[in-house]
This record gives sequence, C-alpha cells and structure tokens, in this order.
Amino acid sequence: MSPEQLQAQIRALAPQIVAWRRHLHMHPEPSFQEFETMEFVSSVLGKYEIQHQKEVAGTGVVAYIAATHHDPQTPCLGLRADLDALPIQEQNEVPYKSQVAGWMHACGHDVHTSILLGVAVVLQANRESLKRPVKLIFQPGEEQNPGGASLMIKAGVLENPFVEELVALHVYPEMQVGQVGLKEGLYMASSDEIHVEIEGVGGHGALPERFVNPIDVGIAWMQAARQLVEEKCPKEVPQVLTFGRFEALGSTNVVSANAMIKGTFRTMNEHWRAEVKAILKETAAQVSAAFGASIEVKIGEGYPFLQNDLELTHKVKIILEKELGTSNVTQLGLRMTAEDFAFYSHHRPVCFFRLGTSKPDQKAAPAVHHPQFDIDENALEVGVKCMLAIALS
Repeated sequence: MSPEQLQAQIRALAPQIVAWRRHLHMHPEPSFQEFETMEFVSSVLGKYEIQHQKEVAGTGVVAYIAATHHDPQTPCLGLRADLDALPIQEQNEVPYKSQVAGWMHACGHDVHTSILLGVAVVLQANRESLKRPVKLIFQPGEEQNPGGASLMIKAGVLENPFVEELVALHVYPEMQVGQVGLKEGLYMASSDEIHVEIEGVGGHGALPERFVNPIDVGIAWMQAARQLVEEKCPKEVPQVLTFGRFEALGSTNVVSANAMIKGTFRTMNEHWRAEVKAILKETAAQVSAAFGASIEVKIGEGYPFLQNDLELTHKVKIILEKELGTSNVTQLGLRMTAEDFAFYSHHRPVCFFRLGTSKPDQKAAPAVHHPQFDIDENALEVGVKCMLAIALS
C-alpha cells in the first residue's frame, strides 16, 4: 500500500468520521455511564467486521486487529480513546449541538473516539501492512476518579495479547489544525482532591470570647500548610497546592460552628506526593489544637503523573514530522493538569500527544471544559493520519 493509496482511503472515510463525531457530540454521557456510546462504538466496529469486546470495565470497548503475517500472540501496540463527557451546558449553536441537557463533550472525547474508529476501519482494510497487531482501547470514565484507565488495566486490557506500548492523542485548541505538540519525559501532574471539614464553636459575632470561628481556623491551616509545603518541596519537583472553595454559612453577626474547604494538590513525584498528604494532616492536628477546634482532612487520591517514554516519544516525533512537516510539530512544556492516561504510563511505555483543533483564522479558540468549545473538523482527518502513521510504522 502506497502513501497515496492510504491518503485516498482516509479522505474517502473522512465524511463518515465527521458524521460519527457529530453523533457522539449530540449524545454525550457521564463518566462510567457511557452505555449508548459503547453500543455505538460496537456497532461501527461490527459493521466493518472488526473483532472486539464490549462491557470491559463496565462500558469500555476493546478492539483487536491482527497483523496478517504475524502470530496472534505477537506483542501489540495499544491506541486509546476516551468516551465520557462533562456536566456542562453547551452554548454553541450548531446542527450537532448536544441534545442532553447539562452535558457536553467539552473535552473532545467525541473527537478522540471518532478518530480511533477511523483508524480501526483503515487498519482493518490494511492488515497485511501491519508490522504488529494493534489493540484499540475505547475507555470509559477519564473525567472522574478512580479513572477508567485504572479499571481497564485491572480488567486485563494490557494482556492477552500483551500490549508493549501505548499511544493516545488529545484535542488542543491552543494549536491550529495541522499542528501537533508533544513532550518527552515528565509531562502532566498527578492530581489529588482535598476535602476539609472544620468544627469550631458557633456564636454571636459580637462575643468572640464565646466562639471559635472556623473561618479563622481554616485560614490558619491553609497558610500553615501552604508555607510548609513550599518550604519542604524539593527544588526540582513541580507542584501546585490550590484551594478553590471555602464555605462557612454564617452571617454579619453570626459565626457558624462549621466550615468546609476544598482544594487540589498536583505534583510530578510520587514520594513528595505522599509526603504532602502527611504534611496536610499533621498541620491540621497542630492548628486544631492551637484553636481548640477540630479539623478533618480527607484526601481523594486521583491520577498519577504522566511520563512520556523518551524512546517511544522520540520515535513518534520523527513519524509526525514526516507526516506533517517539522514546522508543524511543537515541543510542549510541563502541564499541571492531569489525565488518567497516566495510569498506563506506570505500566508500559507511552506517548501522549496533542492535536491542534482550532481554525487557521481563529485568534482565541475556547479552551477545553468551556461551554463554547468546538473544533475545526478538519482536525479529524489529521488525527487519523497521525495515528495510522504511528500504527503502520
């Protein structure tokens, strides 16, 4: 199969990929509840006679394309897409606008899934060109703890046959269509949720000797915790400690007995991650004792940090430069956002890269998780082209 023949196949399939994406965009589903999405993916794979299994880890789908000239147990390449949407009311007025009130594919998972379906169809038609088998992972629950990736791994998706490397892409409205970005080594942060309950003593605002203000307690704890975390953090370790919610339902002259704080901690070092959890709880004990209050710190463990394998990512970079041109492949920096594809990176070599999705004349495209997020649908063909080049190389 020549590059020209492959490109002709991709272009012939492109309108169908757009249609798949629009269908998925109109029918978003919550994390771990992607039942209709799973059935849709299965129906497309079945139409093209692609071997697959559904209901993996609940609502996941795993497809398998054998390399014609290799043993079925040959280690394979894994390609991954995610299925779930976000609890956001879409504000775009487009023919394919979400038909589910309060839910939207605002993170591009409809794009990822339709691209991987396109890749599956073309690979199925060109099995004789594969150097190794390909496992296509359509994964639920990327947006919600404990992360669908962790459940897919527990369900055995990396085995039988053995997956030796994994690659995934993600929409990136900061780049124009035709451009991609990637970073070798450490790329994205771990993410943990911090939930704090404070119990003081309520009372009249004019009688401070009779109350223990949980607001004062919370402020003291946040300041002490932040200072200690900043002082002890190893210099080479990136980190973010942010508190996004502080609630105490008192009034002008009413001091509430209780307060609640929510925040997030992100870093790129598992040892430091564990140490910070201990610091937050130890500081809470010290501050609560000083005020005569009670502070309960609960930490919801999220995703680990994501590390792109140096060798694999370098190979992918060369492949993408060949496909798109060197000037269209950008070196990215560290991101303190999180991604559950990171779970795979702690089991196998991975490469997670970004796909440009904004229009060439668009100065400031809405970011992911925004109610007006959308893509230039030409990005679908580019995404298929990139993933196919990786799979066939």
